Amino acid sequence: MCLTLPAKVVSVGKNGKAIISSGTKDLEISLGPVNDIEAGDWVLYTNEFLVKKIDEQDAREIFDLLASYPKPDYDNLEDKFKKVLESASRQTLTKSDLEYLFQLEDSALLQALYSEANITRKSNIKDHICIHGIIEFSNYCRNNCAYCGLRADNHEVKRYRMSPEEIVATAVQAVDRGYKILVLQSGEDLWFDEEKICQIIKDIKSKCRVFIYLSIGDRSFAEYEKFRQAGAGGVLYRFESSNEKLYAEMRPGHILSERINILKKLKEMGYVLATGSIIGLPGQTASDLANDVLLMKELDTFMPSFGPLIPSKNTPLAGESKVDFSMVLKMIAISRLVMPKSRISVTTAMETMRSTDGRQSAFMAGANSVMFNLTPAKYRDDYYIYENKFFDAGEKYEKWALFKGELSYQMMEKELNIEI
Repeated sequence: MCLTLPAKVVSVGKNGKAIISSGTKDLEISLGPVNDIEAGDWVLYTNEFLVKKIDEQDAREIFDLLASYPKPDYDNLEDKFKKVLESASRQTLTKSDLEYLFQLEDSALLQALYSEANITRKSNIKDHICIHGIIEFSNYCRNNCAYCGLRADNHEVKRYRMSPEEIVATAVQAVDRGYKILVLQSGEDLWFDEEKICQIIKDIKSKCRVFIYLSIGDRSFAEYEKFRQAGAGGVLYRFESSNEKLYAEMRPGHILSERINILKKLKEMGYVLATGSIIGLPGQTASDLANDVLLMKELDTFMPSFGPLIPSKNTPLAGESKVDFSMVLKMIAISRLVMPKSRISVTTAMETMRSTDGRQSAFMAGANSVMFNLTPAKYRDDYYIYENKFFDAGEKYEKWALFKGELSYQMMEKELNIEI
């Protein structure tokens, strides 16, 4: 579901419609499932319907969450920056333009970049913040990726596998709460073979209506075709880095071109793509980051998913430094300028770096999607990709964004242009 927007009721007519004030203008809108309102009430609404009555405190908190940077004084910005923004408005940004933006350090220019990205988001997809749930069902992994705490050679990790029945029950409970998009994620654990994955998907889909992303790594095209037939709709499948040499160093025994070919094939199969890179890998350059953004665009990525490197103990990168959070915000903002209508997610790693205001900072830089961890508590700490992993139960977001009934599915499908 998507975070709906707050407004104050101006008047309620007898024609099944109401006049509401969003703060900038008045709108006439259908009452939808809301029929107990009067002038002065606060409500949540979408483009077409009122969704729910709320109190003023909730409305103020949502307004704060969706705050924007002040519009910059363009006359006082350097000419190079203004020319790049002009290119962004025409959708003609070059790799050189992106490299320039990634190398910005001046605080005024950075704020102007974030502001422009947020304006681009609001112009293209308004303030709809998509809410996803993730179930991390196994932390076994056959790989030895240099950045990941779940790597096979990390023998200090307490390994677990949820049973298929637990996975299905957790998914169904989430949908009962109002979630409509779920990510089933694991390490590359081949114990969950084609038959098990297909059965899990079928069992979930037989019990509830939900869009399922798979995040399970490398599988054969034949398997992914079976998963699609079983009811999976999307894949969360990062390419980690567009730099072939860096990719090979981070993922020993793997080849970037194969990863990209798989992503293209999955797109051809009809999967909705969520993919992206890691920010802050050792040796990574502005040119690499620019290429990462351009690759996401080339792949027609629906949900760009990228996050900062957070060095984890018992990995080859344990001694590396965390990337500055401003680089994460640059990646969000630049991706928004390049892909104006994409759903850019605020990842757990971003929030781990800045748990107090990371989510809001990301939204203000152009992000518009957030993912809540629905893994049962007894397993959650053992999905040890990195240390001190951020967790937020997300009760407020659920209250503001998760609704039930046929109308809520129609709103989601219209907003995201996907079938659930």
